[in-house]
Amino acid sequence: MALFFFSGAGKDGGCATSLTYVEKLISITERWNLTQYDAKDSGSSSETAVKWYRVRKTWTDSKTQKGAYNVLNYAKKCTDQNSGYKVFDADGKVVYEPKAAFLVKVSISDLNIRKGLGTGYDWVQFCLLGVYTIVAVSDGAGASLWGKLKSGIRWLSLDYCKRV
Repeated sequence: MALFFFSGAGKDGGCATSLTYVEKLISITERWNLTQYDAKDSGSSSETAVKWYRVRKTWTDSKTQKGAYNVLNYAKKCTDQNSGYKVFDADGKVVYEPKAAFLVKVSISDLNIRKGLGTGYDWVQFCLLGVYTIVAVSDGAGASLWGKLKSGIRWLSLDYCKRV
């Protein structure tokens, strides 16, 4: 089964994998003889060319690819959610690599783990006292910095944690 990558094809400008959708795209591609076009950057002008960012562990290992995005922020988001991955441009150059994970010690017994980046988001559960791995950090309302737990359960305020 082929995967088609282009703007608007899937969620966040990612890939289309629905079998029906892909079959329709293949039919259109064959009918209009569009197979001559490559998904790599098109056009010679950097202003008109569509840039593709691929999320992989390494450029040479295409089997690890999580997706191809024409919006860098979407590629970064995918990378932040998948440990060990980087964002590559069409030439194989690393354009984004998340900072390494780090450990924090939670200093209060009733720290909320939130569904999103801010106190406006619902809480999932309390974070017990202990040491946790943070894989991403971001700004958000109600804290100077939010940290994403490695477990994937969501975000906690780093104001109540100490880096170890």
